[in-house]
Amino acid sequence: MKNIRKSIGLWLDDNLAPMYIDGAVEEITGYAKDDFDSMNLKWIDLVIPEYQPLVLEHIKWVKLNPNIYAEIEYQIRRKDGETRWVKEIIHVVPENQKYQGVFHSFVYDINEQKKAQESKMKFEEAQKKEIHHRIKNNLQVISSLLDLQAENLVENTVCDTSKVLEAFKESKNRVASMALIHEELYRSTDSTAQILDFSAYLTNLATYLFDSYNIKNNNISLKLNLEQVSLNMDTAIPLGNIVTELISNALKYAFVDESKGEISIILCRNENYKQYLEKSRDFRTDFECQNIEDLPFILIIKDNGKGFPREIDFKNTDSLGLQLVNILVEQIDGCIELKRNNGTEFTIWFKDYII
Repeated sequence: MKNIRKSIGLWLDDNLAPMYIDGAVEEITGYAKDDFDSMNLKWIDLVIPEYQPLVLEHIKWVKLNPNIYAEIEYQIRRKDGETRWVKEIIHVVPENQKYQGVFHSFVYDINEQKKAQESKMKFEEAQKKEIHHRIKNNLQVISSLLDLQAENLVENTVCDTSKVLEAFKESKNRVASMALIHEELYRSTDSTAQILDFSAYLTNLATYLFDSYNIKNNNISLKLNLEQVSLNMDTAIPLGNIVTELISNALKYAFVDESKGEISIILCRNENYKQYLEKSRDFRTDFECQNIEDLPFILIIKDNGKGFPREIDFKNTDSLGLQLVNILVEQIDGCIELKRNNGTEFTIWFKDYII
């Protein structure tokens, strides 16, 4: 209704001089109604030069097609020099009307609408550039990971085919963890979204990893306890790589001789962590991590397998996967702890940086 009120009714002669003008003339154009007579002002004079040929072409077209309305959007220059977007609907007045044979049009102020559209387009363009930048960075990460994997293989004096194949599988899973993030983003109703439904992503990632290691029997089960948590890509990508490394380790080493077991993933907010501990009958306060109250999210990857070897310090190890885990936890300003009772349990506290 606001746009309808901000409109002008125009009757123009063959020379495009106003025969009659009414409506929000001064509000839209800055000129009073009388200015069009006293200044011998034509409507086409208000139209910015680059749009004048287009307007004239539409007028010519409706003159040749008197039974058809033409609609056009263009910019005018107000009396104060400001430009403004308008939409004009024009047609030829039928011969049996008072102003027969002249042009009749309604001009609507669409300036705010156009500004909103332009702002949205600029935002979307900036977001697209940001996405391309992130993809480029991800490809650089993949390249670096492959270089590290290659260095590990070069250190072996004898080429072990099984190790080479395992290295390829690990690299493939690391790439997949990032690819799944982009897949989740593309599924979003907002094509420019940078916020990821991390709970849904974890479900897909864990399923992919189980399939990757051919876990299709009932011996090893997957248990998910995930709160609805959305994260931006700066947090989601490194965290996805962390999950990939820890689940892969559990699938490879936790269960021997096809023994039965369970891998669990818990994602929750810090304020709900106590409830998890009470349910698991594992309430404790002896955390190694400091200032965990400042880290609002918690991710737990655990299994009930044979347990993490006590002689290995997971923060100082030759394992490329665990080295990556520690680097990536530090990258997101998080903290990680390992508990070895009744299997292996990694707990990661972290925060999310809002874009």
